Amino acid sequence: MHWKLPPINHLRSLLETSTMMSTLPWGVSFTKIEFDLFGAEWLHPQNIIKKRVLLYLHGGGYVIGSPHTHRALAGKIAKGISADCLLIDYRKAPENPFPAALDDAYFAYSYLLEKGYQPENIVIVGDSAGGGLAIALQYELKDYQIPLPLCSVLLSPYLDLTGTGKSLEHNAKNDRFLDVFEMRKWATMYGGDHDLANPMISPLFGDLTDFPPILVQASRSEVLYDDSIRFVKEAKNKGVEITFQQWHGLIHWWHMFGTMPEAKDAIDKIIAFINEKYKRKRIKKKSA
Repeated sequence: MHWKLPPINHLRSLLETSTMMSTLPWGVSFTKIEFDLFGAEWLHPQNIIKKRVLLYLHGGGYVIGSPHTHRALAGKIAKGISADCLLIDYRKAPENPFPAALDDAYFAYSYLLEKGYQPENIVIVGDSAGGGLAIALQYELKDYQIPLPLCSVLLSPYLDLTGTGKSLEHNAKNDRFLDVFEMRKWATMYGGDHDLANPMISPLFGDLTDFPPILVQASRSEVLYDDSIRFVKEAKNKGVEITFQQWHGLIHWWHMFGTMPEAKDAIDKIIAFINEKYKRKRIKKKSA
């Protein structure tokens, strides 16, 4: 017998309330902006390196979450890499099913290019559904022959909305943060009339050829663990430079619990990964 989550509107409010005490790190401010179809926030750390920018795509199964719920996490990463961060409030299902979220992510990336940021200085980070969205966005960029970002970081990514990962069942009792029954409902809400195996919906099934470096973080105890395992294997088969960092005994979205030492450890590793990619790019340019 599964435990039932509250209705989506109540769950949205609950998440907003529960993250009220998650504040931006010291020295990071934010400003709200509005596009035609969705809103966003700019997070501004002090002493930024002006050419750098982070595009953050938050998680929440494509139905919950917002810049407010993820401001603290995104702000820590932005501060650590000395970059401004565009944290978007993409449209959610069921009111706005696929491809609304993907369209908004594509718009945000295009907006950064129009602002003068070079792809080689853009980093994309996404957690859970945002991790899947980060990969789907890069598929779309490839289709339109738009240069891909410097790298991307996926935190416990949700990559298979068809729900075929073995860990969905194996870890159901370990990871009560995600209810598998509700996840399958949300996947249908997001996919609408589309095939959930569409790589733009379930990026696990896409072609990762020529992708830039990727960092994946996941816990062996979470229900989405198998998404990461299969994705990393596929990326390696396509010759992608991929780093897989694993933890044990942690629930999904542990990154959000900033006071946990494991959350701090994971965020420190994210920052180190991105800074190394910026450093390597700089050295490569000097030697060219």
